[in-house]
Amino acid sequence: MLSDAEIADQLDEILANPESDDEFFDEIDTGYDDDDFDMDILVPSSSPEPSSPVDAQPLSHFPFQSPKTVGPKVQHAKKTPLHTPDFKWKTNKNFHPKTFDFDYSKLVINHYSSIGQTHNHTTHIQHNPGNKINHTTHIPHHPDNKCGVQKHEFNLHDDSSILEFFEAFVSEFLLGKVAFETNRYAHQFLQHEVLSEHSRAKGWKDVDISELYVFIATTLLMSRNKKLDMKDNWSNDPLLYTPIFGKIMCRDRYLLILRMIHFCNNEIQVSGNRLFKLDMVLDEVRANFKAAMVPFQNLVIDESLVLWKGRLSFKQFIKSKRHRFGIKFFVLCDVETDYILDFIIYTGAETRLLPYDINIGISGGVVKTLIAPYLNKGYNLYTDNCKKNRRGMPPLKNKLSAGGVQSSHTKNIMVLKWLDRREVFMLSTLYDDKLADSGKVDRKGVMIKKPNCVVNYNACMGSIDKTDMLLSSVECVRKTLKWYKKIFFHLIDLCILNAFSTYKTVTGKVMSLANFQLELIRQLLEKYSSPTKSPNSRGRPTSKDQPFRLTGRHFPSDVPTTNTGKANRRRCAVCIKKNKRTDTRYMCSDCDVGLCVTPCFGIYHTKKNLGTKLF
Repeated sequence: MLSDAEIADQLDEILANPESDDEFFDEIDTGYDDDDFDMDILVPSSSPEPSSPVDAQPLSHFPFQSPKTVGPKVQHAKKTPLHTPDFKWKTNKNFHPKTFDFDYSKLVINHYSSIGQTHNHTTHIQHNPGNKINHTTHIPHHPDNKCGVQKHEFNLHDDSSILEFFEAFVSEFLLGKVAFETNRYAHQFLQHEVLSEHSRAKGWKDVDISELYVFIATTLLMSRNKKLDMKDNWSNDPLLYTPIFGKIMCRDRYLLILRMIHFCNNEIQVSGNRLFKLDMVLDEVRANFKAAMVPFQNLVIDESLVLWKGRLSFKQFIKSKRHRFGIKFFVLCDVETDYILDFIIYTGAETRLLPYDINIGISGGVVKTLIAPYLNKGYNLYTDNCKKNRRGMPPLKNKLSAGGVQSSHTKNIMVLKWLDRREVFMLSTLYDDKLADSGKVDRKGVMIKKPNCVVNYNACMGSIDKTDMLLSSVECVRKTLKWYKKIFFHLIDLCILNAFSTYKTVTGKVMSLANFQLELIRQLLEKYSSPTKSPNSRGRPTSKDQPFRLTGRHFPSDVPTTNTGKANRRRCAVCIKKNKRTDTRYMCSDCDVGLCVTPCFGIYHTKKNLGTKLF
C-alpha cells in the first residue's frame, strides 16, 4: 500500500501512460463512497476576476492589461486515507433505475460509464427510435431554460451570415486583446534582440483587428491548399503558383505576424502556471462556448489529443490515439448537436480542477469540474474507461456464452458484464440489464441483441470522436516551434466547429464543414481584406470572383491588347449571371474580371449577391 505522500507524488503521471495508470490504481486499490467525500486533495485557489469588456479603441492605447496573478496555484491540502465503499450488491433481484424529469428544478444527474475493456467504439450518432429509454423527459418551457443555441446572447437569427456565427466565438474583443499583446511583444522583442542588417523584424508595423482576421483567413486557406513549405503558397513556380495568397497578404508580412503573435505579457509571468501563455485566450473562448448553448439532455466527456512531439512538461502519450504524442484535452460535448460546451487542458498535477476527493482520482476530478454547471438538472452523462478493479466493485466471475449477461446492483447503481467478442463491463445508474435490438442482423438474418446500456452508449459516445474526424480534413494547425501557437490555431478550429454546429441548428441549412469553412474564408476576406498588389503577377486573369471586390477603390481600365497589338475583349462577369453573353473592352484590373462600364461595373462592386456564386 502506498503512503499518502507517494500517492500525491505519482498523481502527475496517472494519465501520462495508460499502462502506468492501471498499475497505479491496482497498487493503491482505490474506491469511494458518495457519502464520504472529503474534498482535500490538490485544492486550486480561486481564479482572478476576468477583465470587464471594453469598447474598441486604437491598439496603441488598448486598455487590456494582464492580471498580475494569472491562474490558480495548486495547494497541497490535508490528505485522507483511501477507504473501501460499503456497497450492498444484489444479484437475485431486478434493478429498477430511478426515473427523473429533465428539469432545472430537479436535483439529480444520471450517468454511466464503461469500465475495464470497452466496447468497440464504432459508434452510431443517430438515435435509434426503437431503443426506448425507460424514463420520460420533460423540457421546461421557460425561455431562460430553453435548450439549444442562445441566439439572443450574440444577436444571431435565421438570416445571420456564416461570419456572424464565427465572430460569436472569435470576437473582435478577443482579437483586440491578441493584437495588443502581439504589438507589445513585438516592441519588447525589437528592444532586446540584436537583429541582423536584413532582418524581416525591422519592418514591423503594429497589427490591428482587421489584419488579424485576414491572417486567420489566410491560415485557414492554407489548409485547403496543402504545400510542403509554407512559403510555397507565395511561390511563382508555375507548378506551385497560387495567386490568391499574394493578393490577400504579402508573404513577409504573414510570416512576421506568425512570428510575433502573442497572448500574454512575458514580464509578469507567474512561476508554475503552465498555461500562462494562453490564459487570456482560453478564458475568452471557454466563456463564449458556455454562453452560446444550453445543452440537450445527453452529454459526453472524452479525451482528445493535439499532436505535439516537442519538449513540453505536460506532453502525453496515448497509444490508442491516432497521434499518440501530444497535448491532452478533456472535452465536454452535447450529443444532440455535437457542440463543444467546455474543455480542460491536462497539465499534470497542476491541472485546474475543482476540489475533489482522492478516492475518485484525478479523472474523477476532471468529470466533476466539467459537469459542475449542469449538475442537479436532470442531464445524462456518458463517460469512458473507468477501471473494473476499483475497490468495492462486485465480483462478476460467471463464464458466459456469446451474448450472455451477468449483473449486480445496489439501490442506485448497476454493474453489468456482457460477452461480445470479449467481455464488456458497464456501470450505469440509468439502465437495467435488459437486452434491446441493436439495429443489426447476423449472417443468418437474426436481429442482434445487446444490453440497453451498450446500445445507448454506442449511440452517444462518439460525439467527440466525430469532431476529431471532422477537423482532421480541414484543420489549420501547422507544425510550429511554439506549443501555445499550435493550441491557439486548434482553438480556432474548435470555434469553427461550434460555429458550424450553431449555424446548422439555427438556420436549418445543410452543408458540409469543408464548404462552411470555405464560405467563412470568403466572407472574412470580403469584410476585412484590402487588395494587395503582387509585383510578379502573371498568366491569364482568373474569371472567378475576388473576395475583396466589395472593399477598396476600383476603377475601370482597358483590356490589354493581344501580342500582335490587336484590340482584345473579355466577357462581362455580371452579364454571365443573367445568361447573357456580352464582350467588353473594359475590365477591373484589381479584380481581374471583364465588366461593362455601365451598369455592370457598379453592380459588381456594390452588390454582394450576383446570383449564382462566382467561385
